[in-house]
Amino acid sequence: MLWYPRSLADRDTHHGEYSATTRSVHARCGIEFVPLKLADGGPLALPDNPPDPDQICPQCYRGKPTE
Repeated sequence: MLWYPRSLADRDTHHGEYSATTRSVHARCGIEFVPLKLADGGPLALPDNPPDPDQICPQCYRGKPTE
């Protein structure tokens, strides 16, 4: 799984799986969203934790889905 930014807001980069079919990410925290895009239209994905810890979704970081 990779990290996908949903927006540039704090706590809005999520750990999940990207689906090319739906062009959305299903995150560990339970949300599904369309990630930010690169210039070529592909999803922006980070292989490691974002450099700024404030960007990380706390539920994705802990690996606990919302209930």
